[in-house]
Amino acid sequence: MVDPKERDRRRALLAAHYAAENACDIEGIMATFAPGAEMIYNGQHFTVADHIQWAHGYIGMSGAPGGLTNIRSVRDSEHYTDDEIVVEGRMFGTHTGEFQGFAPTGQDVVLPFITFYRFDANGLLASERIVMNLGVLGIAGAALESERHSQAAASSSALQAHP
Repeated sequence: MVDPKERDRRRALLAAHYAAENACDIEGIMATFAPGAEMIYNGQHFTVADHIQWAHGYIGMSGAPGGLTNIRSVRDSEHYTDDEIVVEGRMFGTHTGEFQGFAPTGQDVVLPFITFYRFDANGLLASERIVMNLGVLGIAGAALESERHSQAAASSSALQAHP
């Protein structure tokens, strides 16, 4: 069982990690990872620090354009094991760039996630494993396409009505 001091230290590191993500502070994010850490995002493995940094940037957490802008992650609940902290949360943002195969919609989205954090012997993140529900991106994209199709059909009807 993890002693209370170790649990508090891990919680503080996790709070710093989330604060850095929400601030789009890529250097702060990377400072929470141990050398040799891994990140697994929806089954995609990143095992080199540069790749973990790239993945956070691709999401939109580096200050450079990514799939999302105005990102804010909220930890709704935390669960503790001897080795890990498991977080249930939501990521809020605006879908402004291509992300995981979904074309940008410009819509504000809420993406629920569960993340498993494992720590190394020095107390840094050894592993960040994220499972994020991206279904809303497809729904928003489909709604946007439906709206565009409806507008195009209305324009076409209007043109046909006025030869």
